[in-house]
Amino acid sequence: MGDLTLAIITDIHHGPDRGTKMGSAALPLLERFAGFVSDLRPACTIEMGDRISEVDADTDRLLVKQVAQGLAKIPGSIHHILGNHDVSKLSIADNENLMQHSFASHSLDLEGYHLIFWNADDKLDMVKGFSLGDGDLEWLRKDLAQTDLPSIVFTHVPLDNGSMKGNFYFEKAYPLHGAYPEAQGEAIRDVIERSGKVILCMNGHAHWNAYQSIDGTHYVTIPSLTEMFTTFPNINEAYASLRIGESIEIEVFGNTPLLYRLPKKLPNRHWLNIHKDYAPASIKPA
Repeated sequence: MGDLTLAIITDIHHGPDRGTKMGSAALPLLERFAGFVSDLRPACTIEMGDRISEVDADTDRLLVKQVAQGLAKIPGSIHHILGNHDVSKLSIADNENLMQHSFASHSLDLEGYHLIFWNADDKLDMVKGFSLGDGDLEWLRKDLAQTDLPSIVFTHVPLDNGSMKGNFYFEKAYPLHGAYPEAQGEAIRDVIERSGKVILCMNGHAHWNAYQSIDGTHYVTIPSLTEMFTTFPNINEAYASLRIGESIEIEVFGNTPLLYRLPKKLPNRHWLNIHKDYAPASIKPA
């Protein structure tokens, strides 16, 4: 198993300046990211969705084409995730045609690691929020069952149902829009935990730095490229690198820089939990 280096970008939000999303700055910042990738020379780049801020179908097609042209300047291979704004006015097929990239969930083995690009349904119902699509969870379960490698799951929407306290969007304004419903989150994490293989889950969507460890699996949110609610009046200008060797190292660049150095979860190693069937029967609650 060798060292693995990846470049990460999310929530580009090219389009009109709206709220705290400075979409007019997206393309110049994307060009800067291309230079960063050129210097980093990663095994591949991961782009985790919300490439645009939607307007209408015709405008959105133009916006996606412009982002695609910017992303084409990035050296090496790129794997893309769908975001909720990408499919607000356009279909998945529209995005596939414009990006020349399949948005079916898929996985890739690279340098001894299993990378999962999970395009679970993130079409956002403005009243009800997110909901997994038919077959999304079973796809993840089957994919994890077919590998023996330490695995990393990339999504747009967070999978940890973590706190949104202080989040400009998801604490009070849109409290149902920050994650999948708690019951679905529990089901997702049950699949992840029972696999005994997932060492890291990475996502965008929440536009800020966030971290949580659950059962030894790390859940990391990368900030938006063009967000400014945590950096007002400046734009965050965020992107990240991921390096995995003896440990997991994630460095977030921009105006809220952060460095994570995290242990790698051992295969089939779990936290003790008397409510889960993998806890030793000899452990008794106090």
